[in-house]
Amino acid sequence: MKWQVALGGVSLAVLTAVLGWIALHEVDRMEANDRAYLAQAIEVGALEFESLCRPCHGPQGRGTPLAPSLNAGDLFNGTRLQAVGFAGTVEDYVRGTIASGRPVPSAGTNYPNRMPTWSSRFGGPLRDDQIDALVAFVMNWEDRALAEAQATPALPLGEALGTDITQALPAGDPDAGKALAEGVFGCAACHLLSAVGPAWAPTADTPGIGARAETRIADPSYTGGATSAEQYLLESIIASNAFVVEGFSSGVMPVNFGDRMRPQDAADLIAYMMSLR
Repeated sequence: MKWQVALGGVSLAVLTAVLGWIALHEVDRMEANDRAYLAQAIEVGALEFESLCRPCHGPQGRGTPLAPSLNAGDLFNGTRLQAVGFAGTVEDYVRGTIASGRPVPSAGTNYPNRMPTWSSRFGGPLRDDQIDALVAFVMNWEDRALAEAQATPALPLGEALGTDITQALPAGDPDAGKALAEGVFGCAACHLLSAVGPAWAPTADTPGIGARAETRIADPSYTGGATSAEQYLLESIIASNAFVVEGFSSGVMPVNFGDRMRPQDAADLIAYMMSLR
């Protein structure tokens, strides 16, 4: 009888130890599961974004003239939510906008397309888990977007490029210009042909934008104010409606690059484009 009592005591002690060990590590296990689930959701959301959202919101959600940037500090720091009077969290705002869409324009915007309804709850094509994946993918940009916003303060007064296409620019760096076109200024979000690369790059049938700029100003149909290929490219950046190439519409190219760029930025971009022959 004594050995049975002893065995029962030992068994209870072992069971208590095992349960204690499980309890101590259960939080870590659940957190690991949550991280794995989130990572999988982000991967699924990335695929959905590429096929459904990228055409309007651009590569990596950097925005286009069709739709605003989602990979931006003003979304995650609450500025955009405050502007539209939304009192919930950023995640709630993203989820609600994706799910139910936005049939009317936001104040102060001129995007030609309205956000469609995506959730099947509101007549859209996506299940709840697909909406969750898209939200996870967009929220995945938060840390980087906030860091970039903090690292890129507004231009001090007097440092902006302005809109004078005759101004003398510093020497440009093509590599720096390429990085600007594909990064902070988001040029590639619109000027992108996925089959051949950036629309400014040369192809077997079309010369690059540097060569095209030289022939453009010599064309009798050109009515802008540039007298050189470099000036033509600068005009296209900071006074985009001064001359619109036939087949394109005015008012599509953003008109605020003169306020967002420094002269060095413009010089680097032009050097990059002029290198594409």
